[in-house]
Amino acid sequence: MSDERRAGTRFLLHSWVEVSGVDESGLQYVERTHLEDIGDTGCRFAMRGAVRQGSVVGIKPMGAEGESLADEFPRMFLVIWSERKGDRLMVGARSLREDEISGGLHAIDVAANTSGR
Repeated sequence: MSDERRAGTRFLLHSWVEVSGVDESGLQYVERTHLEDIGDTGCRFAMRGAVRQGSVVGIKPMGAEGESLADEFPRMFLVIWSERKGDRLMVGARSLREDEISGGLHAIDVAANTSGR
């Protein structure tokens, strides 16, 4: 049996994105990075900064050269796992479901505590 838990297909790519959120001390951060892969409900990316499992991040698509695109906006993702790889942090995140967005923080806390890697 495979260790792969994803139901959908993943696509490898190297697209620019802007990841934003709030760190443990309550400070906002924004970091430009590349998506490593993406699927129907989630993605994987590397960051220099730290993010915690269960935190919510905004991921905004960027242009081919890393430039901001006027018609793009951040999509909200829940950090499912993170793992240090050298000087980078690999992060796996899935898009927030409608019930998590409308249910507020309690729904996100429940999802973070029941989601596996």
